[in-house]
Parts: sequence; structure tokens; C-alpha cells
Amino acid sequence: MEQGSILIVGVGGIGCQWSGGAHDKCQQMADLLMVDADESSFTSEHEAHCLHLDASGSARGAAALPNLAAHRLNEGITNISALLEKSELVILLTALGGGTGSGATAEIAAKSRESGSLVISIVGIPFAEQPLRCAIAEKALPPIEINSDLCILVSLERLAWQARHRNSDWKLGSEWIGELIEGLVTTLARVGKMNLDLMDLRTVIGRPGNATLIVGNGTTDDPEEVVRMARNSPLSEISADGAKGCLIQVEGGPDMTLGHLNMVSEAFVSTLDNDCQVILGARASEDMAGRLRLVAVVSGL
Repeated sequence: MEQGSILIVGVGGIGCQWSGGAHDKCQQMADLLMVDADESSFTSEHEAHCLHLDASGSARGAAALPNLAAHRLNEGITNISALLEKSELVILLTALGGGTGSGATAEIAAKSRESGSLVISIVGIPFAEQPLRCAIAEKALPPIEINSDLCILVSLERLAWQARHRNSDWKLGSEWIGELIEGLVTTLARVGKMNLDLMDLRTVIGRPGNATLIVGNGTTDDPEEVVRMARNSPLSEISADGAKGCLIQVEGGPDMTLGHLNMVSEAFVSTLDNDCQVILGARASEDMAGRLRLVAVVSGL
């Protein structure tokens, strides 16, 4: 894909943190856009396009006022229209329950689809013990789902649990969000031995039912661990078992063999529906020597 064809968009405070960390892993293959009402989201060293929604005039964010954030976005949307129009794939990262993420994400998704982009939204759902945030999230989620080709829900509780095991910060995606986006972008942006493209992705996510995106990492010494990690995805409660559509890419180094490819792909596909449509890709790169990564989009759940 051409440079600028993939756009990573962070909306709101957590969305900007997630998108910045993800973009660091694949900055040569994707552009980055950060959207927030809190000016502090733009003080990092990330090279990014920024849209500041100064909803209160204090540069401190939109608090729990999603309608205000949506209004400010409508005033500033023309500033990012050209960026959205040149993109073929837009990956939106946000967490619901606050002002900016809840108020602006659906409109950005809608504008992206209007320009012909494939839209994948990765959306954080608040902790259960935050009733106000949960109520805001419940209202904000349906229009995001409607305006996304694929909407993946991230349980912040599961992400926090994952972060404890990794000794990392869940607000930064516990490194897992970055790995997820890196795997997806690498799958689509680089030519592999068995290449996958946006048409393959559209074929899979067009299946009726729920869908999710999965990633697993491991070494060539233990290919089965890659599949175990993928099956224990910390994203949400959705299981890939019985999926009717699957796009799967196995990535490795020069030492990856056909046996590695078959072992990983067959072990993962064995849990899917017997009539599942499977699109398989593979890619080798020098920086993956000794390692294996599985990236899969499953649908029809």
C-alpha cells in the first residue's frame, strides 16, 4: 500500500496514548492523527497530525460532555478532511466514558467511510464500577459500531489484568494494543510470500455476526505457544471458536519454515467452524528472526 494509505487515529486521552504507542511500532507504514480537547495529549514526542478540540477554552478536556466534544469536532473536521480522504484504512483507537472519545469517535468514523476508507475501531469499555462512564459509553457505542466496518471492544478490566502480568501501564495499552496494531498494519502494508490486502480484509469482516482481531507472539522453538497466546486474547470475552470467516497471517524470520506456517495456521483454524472461509497469508522479515507472530481477523461469531 502507498504511504499515507493507513491512518491511525487516537481520539481522547487514552486513545491518544494508545495510538502514539502503536504508531511508534509502525511509523514508516502509517500516518498518525491525534484528536483531543486536552492539550496535554499532544506534548509527547510522537510525530503526528493534531486536532485540538478546546471544548472549554481551558485546554483541559471535555470532561463528561460528549455533546460538546461532538460540536467542536464539527467545527474543526475540515482541518482533517484531506487526511481522511487519502486514507484507505483508518484504525480508530478510543476509550468511552469521557467526553472526547465518546463524542467525537463516531463522526470521525462516519467521515472516514464517506471518503471510501475501511474503518476499524478499537474501543475501550469502562470498568464496571464506574456507572456514570458506563452510561455514557452505552449511549456512544451504537453509532460507532454503525459507522465502522469492524468494531472491536476492549475490556479495560481485562487490559488492566493483562498489564499486571506484563508489569506495564494499562493506560498505555499494556503494550498489547501496540502489538495488535503493528501486526495488522504490517500484514496489510508489506508484501509477503502470500500477500493479503484490503479486499481480503473486506471479504472477512463482511460476514454477519460479531468479529474480533487477534494476535499471538512466540518463538520458532514453540509454535504452539503462539496459538495459545492468540486464543487467550485479553481484548474481550468474545471467543474465536466457531468463526465462519478468518483472515490469518503468519509472520516470521528467514528461519520460518513451511512446517512452522502449517503448524500455527492449522492449530488456530482447527477451532473454527468446519465450513469457515479462511484466507491465509505469510511474510518473512529479518527483524523477526527466531520469532513467530500470528495475526487473525475472525468473523461470523
